[in-house]
Amino acid sequence: MSIHYNKVKLYTSHHKPSAFLSSPAIKPIHVGKANSYNDICCQGDDSGDNISVKNPFYCELTAQYWVWKNDVSSEYIGFMHYRRHLNFSEKQDYPEDVWGVVNDEIISEEYEEKFGLNEASIVNAIADNDILLPKKWSVRQAGSKNNYEHYKISQHLHIEDYQAAIDSLLYLYPEYAAAVKMFNSAHDGYYTNMFVMKSDLFTEYSEWLFSIFDDLEINFSMKNYSAQEKRVIGHISERLFNIFLIHKENASGLKKKELQRTFVKTETFNGKLKPAFTENNVPVVICFDDNYSLSGGALINSIIKNSNPADNYDIVVLENGVSARNKSRFYSLLKGRNNFSLRFFDVNAFSEMKSVYTRAHFSAATYARLFIPSIFCDFEKVLFIDADTIVESDVAELVHTELGENLIAAVRDIVMEGFVKFGAIAHIDEPKNLSANQYLEQVLGMKETHNYFQAGIILFNINQMRKENTSARLMEAMKARRYWFLDQDIMNKVFYDRVHYLPGEWNVYHGNGNTDDFFPNLKFETYMGFLKSRKQPKMIHFAGENKPWDAPHVDFFDNFMSYINGTPWQKEVYDRLNKTGYSSHSATVNQHVLFQTKIKRKIMPYLNKFAPVGSKRRQIIARNYYKIRRIILG
Repeated sequence: MSIHYNKVKLYTSHHKPSAFLSSPAIKPIHVGKANSYNDICCQGDDSGDNISVKNPFYCELTAQYWVWKNDVSSEYIGFMHYRRHLNFSEKQDYPEDVWGVVNDEIISEEYEEKFGLNEASIVNAIADNDILLPKKWSVRQAGSKNNYEHYKISQHLHIEDYQAAIDSLLYLYPEYAAAVKMFNSAHDGYYTNMFVMKSDLFTEYSEWLFSIFDDLEINFSMKNYSAQEKRVIGHISERLFNIFLIHKENASGLKKKELQRTFVKTETFNGKLKPAFTENNVPVVICFDDNYSLSGGALINSIIKNSNPADNYDIVVLENGVSARNKSRFYSLLKGRNNFSLRFFDVNAFSEMKSVYTRAHFSAATYARLFIPSIFCDFEKVLFIDADTIVESDVAELVHTELGENLIAAVRDIVMEGFVKFGAIAHIDEPKNLSANQYLEQVLGMKETHNYFQAGIILFNINQMRKENTSARLMEAMKARRYWFLDQDIMNKVFYDRVHYLPGEWNVYHGNGNTDDFFPNLKFETYMGFLKSRKQPKMIHFAGENKPWDAPHVDFFDNFMSYINGTPWQKEVYDRLNKTGYSSHSATVNQHVLFQTKIKRKIMPYLNKFAPVGSKRRQIIARNYYKIRRIILG
């Protein structure tokens, strides 16, 4: 029998960001997408006729249902998991563990080649078989006598559930009684819900299987089940699959072939996000955790309020533990706006971040910016904006900026200019003391230190980065050493001399409540530029510990409030501000300052005398201050 490559389609089930196999014959599918706000870079099981919402109970069966109802054009259809696959190679004698699985380290080109995870090997394995199956596994390996007993004694499973499913099966299909008895008393079977079968056989099996579960659902109920126990339908389906095969083989015969199963020990991610719109796409990336949801809400609302209806805004939040409640709130901001798309992506997908260096108030999530060139590699440009900001202008203006061969566009960092001028010591947790100037020159390789940029807003030239494989250079720099300002320093090192500098209006510091203490001491030209940019800011950056949702005395407080008002976070912000003595009905504001800022202001005159800026003593004090601050504030 001749099988065309494009007529063989296998699906791998994924519930979180993970590595996809490269063969076009193998398609990843996001199971339970209806229950998730996040994008994991593949097709969801929530379109067309679907049961995606049932995924916590049906497991990978929601993918099977979706394929059955929406994509039965292939001659052969199969299913595997995101880190469990069939070995389609001719070599079927790899060492197996007690669970009958071949363990391998990581998904790679070598892994795919080794186990025949490509069109040619899959077609060769299919040959003229009706079905490909994982090798049978004996429950005796787990200490069980037979399949029925194995279900009965397994953790998180309840035998009465399985028995209820058998009752539904025999009520609908009494002719399966012999097959039920044969499987239950046998000591082995085909487990893990992985197979490749002819399309007509798959349709027959799916109609049979889901009709049983339709009947089961009428009277079946769970008893305060845990998340693991709720996976009951998925577990039952493994047994029903075997019963279906036994009956089918006895009734009409099946030409089948058994293959080894593999398990990938190390989880990685290699997915890519696609543009949300085909025309006038304005991609905006923001990164925050749940603590900064209210700030992110103000920022997104400001983007909306200053948007152009002729452009399409593709907002992606690189999130770290943002609650479902807050994600729902973000979507409410976009209601009725057809030129806006919002997606969430879990930054924990980047396994490289698990071992990165952090200090002071920085978290590992700040490194997420370094992965923008890889995950957004199918875009032309991408605009990144810090979460503690608001915009007062249309961000599409920036995205349309011509970059030529420059790798990014950003605003010079006048605070770093001050550190260089005042001889500040770089905090890099190393014995050797380097001044800011020495650090920029020696560590970051910046001959022109005034060209150091601030990473609060960056326009990435993805087209150019793709040509030069800039992503690899960012990863190399990240793993090379520790940095003072972490990923911001890494980007300054890698992007040096390839930056299109934006006007200061696109990254205006709010001053952190002490505008007159630091900035007037900069070079006069810089200070004048700083003052000018504050007259008509296009982006306001609330950098520092004094944020407008906690400290109403800070500059641009009213700008922030104008974008938080009318959002789901309005009450939360007012509740926080009410603790400071702020009243929205009065022109008078109690000049509330955060506790740590009060302390700093009290001791700073004495500190400057005892440990002048740039001194070794100052560096030691600063190091210990940030260590203690992180312990207290988290």
